[in-house]
Amino acid sequence: MLRTLRISHPAFFGTKLDETIHFYIDLLGMEILLRQPNLDDASMEHLFFHVGENTFIAYFLTKNDGDGGLRHSTARPGIGGMNHLALDVEPASFHAALTRLRADAVTVRGPVDRGYERSIYFKDPNGVRIELLMWPTPPPPDLSQADIITRAQDIRIARGGRVRRGRKRAAGHRRVDDGSASQRPDLRRQSACCRSKLVNVMRRTALAVLGPGWQS
Repeated sequence: MLRTLRISHPAFFGTKLDETIHFYIDLLGMEILLRQPNLDDASMEHLFFHVGENTFIAYFLTKNDGDGGLRHSTARPGIGGMNHLALDVEPASFHAALTRLRADAVTVRGPVDRGYERSIYFKDPNGVRIELLMWPTPPPPDLSQADIITRAQDIRIARGGRVRRGRKRAAGHRRVDDGSASQRPDLRRQSACCRSKLVNVMRRTALAVLGPGWQS
């Protein structure tokens, strides 16, 4: 069975070499793992930023700002284009990034509170829109975000929502309950603290997916 593992990297064109390096290293705390000439176009540099957890951002950047504008037009939102790139961060990193961005005079929208997650939006030096998001109530360590969002969607479907799902869940992705420890042995084994966090996350997620009236 075909099974994707993760998004390896998006790849962007840009013209602001120094500004892009400053943005991703100094403001967002990433590391450059690869820097070399673009093997397909020697007028550009190829940079590979490590986002974390073996995911990356690739950038092809012109060495001279004036060169890029002659061959590559500025990206615009539209069909087939990317709306934004969302990056998960921990709460402490979320607040640190917000402080750094504002101090560097980067225009930031948010924080936007969606119940189960909190987000800020801003653009990198080449106009790529970035979202940083964090979960105010982290899920218990043995539950993935996919488990929790899937459960919220199950609630939505049960209340009349419609969806077309793709493949069946791969092994290791399990359906979770709404915090009732009596229904699942694995939830019974969790500490009271973890169960409480799970219920909190489920409520926040359902609120975001279903709207304020979901409990009625």
